[in-house]
Amino acid sequence: MHTHDHGHEHHHDDIPAAERTRALLAYMIDHNEHHAEELAELVDRLEGPARKRLLEAIGSFEVANVQLREVLELVEGEN
Repeated sequence: MHTHDHGHEHHHDDIPAAERTRALLAYMIDHNEHHAEELAELVDRLEGPARKRLLEAIGSFEVANVQLREVLELVEGEN
């Protein structure tokens, strides 16, 4: 069991918007990877349709991260 602190106690007003965007994209990629790893730990506990759907869900994280990396590359290319 673990917790995730998603709250922010600091202000981002002094950080340029493009830098905030890059930082958020990088954070989300890492965050998704972490959750996919956690879900992968459950695969051996399941079988049948539940196992298949979990593997598909993990794959969705991986697909999303490929897309987010592409977005990050495009954003970085704009600057």
